[in-house]
Amino acid sequence: MFYENHIDTLPQYTLNYDPHYYELTIIGHLFPTKGGLKAVFAGTGKVFRVDTVRQSIDRIDETYHHGYNFDSYQFVRKDTIFSFGGYGFWIQNNLLTFYSDKRKEWSVYSKAPFGLETPGFDVTGMEVRFYDRANDILYVIHHDGVYGYDFKEALWQNYGAASLDLKAEERYMVHTLTDTTCLIMAPLLSFWLYPAGNELADVTMENGANLANKQGALGIACAYSEGDELLVPKHSDKLKLGYFFESIPIKNPPLKSIKPLYIREGGGIQSLLYASFGLFTLFGLFLTVYLRRRYLTKRGAMFNKVQWDILEKSADGPLNTEDLNELLGIETVSWEVQRRKRSEFILQLNETAKKQLGEEVLLRERSEQDKRQVLYVLNPRLENALARLL
Repeated sequence: MFYENHIDTLPQYTLNYDPHYYELTIIGHLFPTKGGLKAVFAGTGKVFRVDTVRQSIDRIDETYHHGYNFDSYQFVRKDTIFSFGGYGFWIQNNLLTFYSDKRKEWSVYSKAPFGLETPGFDVTGMEVRFYDRANDILYVIHHDGVYGYDFKEALWQNYGAASLDLKAEERYMVHTLTDTTCLIMAPLLSFWLYPAGNELADVTMENGANLANKQGALGIACAYSEGDELLVPKHSDKLKLGYFFESIPIKNPPLKSIKPLYIREGGGIQSLLYASFGLFTLFGLFLTVYLRRRYLTKRGAMFNKVQWDILEKSADGPLNTEDLNELLGIETVSWEVQRRKRSEFILQLNETAKKQLGEEVLLRERSEQDKRQVLYVLNPRLENALARLL
């Protein structure tokens, strides 16, 4: 733990800068980067490199602008340290900045869509910030709204009204669980957040293990994900070290406990559109069923199912005696029975067609290839009349 120019429980580090001139009285954050382990102190603009091999600390920034981003949210993206929000000079700002290793200075990257504000004394309990590494989006819950900055598109988006209310909480901590989820630990409640999926769940443990305890002088406010566990350092007046690590199991909340994190803008109009679309779809379904039944009723009034099956097959081309035997299901009976069944079927079919359509529908013809073979063909004069029903 890096606190007031030393690493707790480890030997004293060599400070390669004037500790009096750069006295630090606030909590810093450590970030592993390709350029080494860096310590950043929000509100001061100061950046230090911590060399754990040489056991030394060097100041590496050259910034003189400070005092504007106390309690800002800092994270690493593509090996670059970013900082969002914070307050100073009686202003709560809306800036997204980054530290440049080349310029050794902090620069403005973007500006949130909400304006500057004059904060009250409880400003630290008004904003939740989380960087989704998987989707490359910075999520910000600011007052009653949920916002997101998409680094790939370089655009801010207002997702809608937040359903999470932490205004009554004195202080809370936001811990990264996975690339897309985080845990909010407050004194009274704890919440699991999956912003990309618009999901929120109350995961407060009965024993209060995942609640944020009121911090002492050191103000420990960090946690570390290790596999399926969250390691949280806590104060102790019993141990010589002064603190200990408590292990909290990490698991996704039950589906029934998950609620929307935010209500999308224009939700009422959207709901109305969805309802209208649903009713239109339902009407279309009923209309389809009605037309289908009417169609089947009209078909059934003319011919039965077997007759329609044979007419549909004949529409694709002439049928020979074997085809007709198969469709009538008489392949296994004797030749005399087959001949009689075919004749009875054709006679009944054509009598029905004369009553309904005025002409015979299935005609007998001799095959041009084999004059001994009989073919059954659809009456060409009735094709148009049957086309709407076939």
